[in-house]
Amino acid sequence: MVMTCIPLAIIGSFILMFLTGTTINMVTLLGFLVLIGLVVNNGILFVDTANRYRDEGMELTEALVNAGRVRLRPILMITLTTVLAMLPLALGFGDTDMMQGLGITVIGGLTASTTLALLLLPTFYMIIEGNTEKRAERKRRRLERRERKIAEN
Repeated sequence: MVMTCIPLAIIGSFILMFLTGTTINMVTLLGFLVLIGLVVNNGILFVDTANRYRDEGMELTEALVNAGRVRLRPILMITLTTVLAMLPLALGFGDTDMMQGLGITVIGGLTASTTLALLLLPTFYMIIEGNTEKRAERKRRRLERRERKIAEN
């Protein structure tokens, strides 16, 4: 589930790189590594909180809403501080022309991933968790049928 955030980040990076005319080089590849670490961290914050709420007995939808409400501020703070820290690098202030691609990659990917992940990650969670619950229910029914057949024989 957490890994679904990575394609969203890469798409955002490529869009901003295209808009700014940045090419793929070693510096932008380093930016992708930094970006993946940040994005996965944001996803883990959300999913871990939702899992904790589910372990406490909350319904799926309620756990996702509460996790989004509780983790929205920390995720937005991480994103905002990172984007603001990378802004001078992306704008090329000082002697940072060579490192400009890193800032552009991280800013584009983190912005896109944060906005899309906060919307799509709960949806992916519901789909995956719903399928898991359905599979468990089917397995339980099969075991009950087998037990009934054994008891009849």
